[in-house]
Order: sequence, then structure tokens, then C-alpha cells
Amino acid sequence: MNLLREYIRELLTEAAMGPADLPDGVFVTILADDGYEVYFSDKSGKRFVGHPESPLHGYVAMDKGHRGRGLGDCLGAYMVVGSEATHGWGPMLYDVIMELAGSDGVMADRSSLSKDAFNVWQVYMSRGDVQKKQLDDVGNTLTPEEEDNCDADTAIQRSGLKTTDVFSGEWNDEKTAELLKNSPVMKVYTKGPTTIGELESIGRLIRK
Repeated sequence: MNLLREYIRELLTEAAMGPADLPDGVFVTILADDGYEVYFSDKSGKRFVGHPESPLHGYVAMDKGHRGRGLGDCLGAYMVVGSEATHGWGPMLYDVIMELAGSDGVMADRSSLSKDAFNVWQVYMSRGDVQKKQLDDVGNTLTPEEEDNCDADTAIQRSGLKTTDVFSGEWNDEKTAELLKNSPVMKVYTKGPTTIGELESIGRLIRK
């Protein structure tokens, strides 16, 4: 939780580190498997984790495993499934993972989302260099199409409501639409490859 709070402060104050701040001998490695994981490593691609002598450590991972769990197609977006980083270094890894997602984009976890993680996505929703695509709920409240449908439980929970509130007699489609449009969880985020390009230009990017 503390790491997420630090990450939020870094995004808001623009105190986050960038590629030019990387210490000597530290690289960013992109591991492509069923999804992507981005982490800090040495020049061979060995991750800096669990070694006290490491100058820093961190990772962000995303995949599309949600598509087989009945959570909706979610515009085919990737979902962040884990993250951790040394203070000041998380935002760069998040930006890289978002850039790797390309036009598919990336979104928040659908099944479990802490308050601090929710706040991270609120910051992204306000960033001018990040594009947002709207998601719908599984009831097609916003559009008749199915491809933008996505589980909205975390959006409901983080709005202060309970799932039962949404299905109560006092609820209506207008309120649901407002909730979906205002929630950072109901967005898919995309970003141009500026951070990846900078890492490549200084020879600090490894692909595996």
C-alpha cells in the first residue's frame, strides 16, 4: 500500500524518475510471454529483486487472462496484474507497460482493487498525454455493442456503493451511465511509445 501511495504522489508532483535518471548498470527489461512484464535488471536482463546491493528494483505485469473468466471482452485490453517498485521508479515502469499495450490499451484489475490502486488510475484519467477509451458494463448501459462490455464491480465498490445498490428499485440507467463515465476503472488507457523510445535511444532497453 505504501508503494502505491508513493507512486500516486510521484505522478502528481512529477517527481518520478525517467530513463535519463537510471543509475549506471541498470536497464529496463521487457519480458513477453502470455502478457508482458517490465522490470529493472542488469545488462544481461537479470532482474534486481531480493539483492540488497541492487541500486533499485521494480516490476509491472499485465496480461489478458480476464477474457477467459467471464469478465467481458473489455475492448481487448490488457489488465495490470501486479506491480512494485523502489520509491520514485514506479511511474516509468507503468508508462512502459502502457506503451507496450499499444492500441489494445491497459486497464485496472477487475476482480480486486485497493483504494490506493484506484487512485493511481484516477491520476492517469487526468493526464493529458494518455488517451482513454470508455468501457461499458455487461448490461449494455452505454452502447448496444458487446466488445466494450467489462465487469464493473470494482468501479461500483470504489464509488462507495454496494452491488445491491445498483440493482435496487431507486437506481436507474442514468445513474449507472454517470457512474461508468466518471470511474477511472471503466477506462482503457493508451499512450505513445515516448518512454520506450527514450530507453532505446540511450541503450537501456532489453527485450526477452
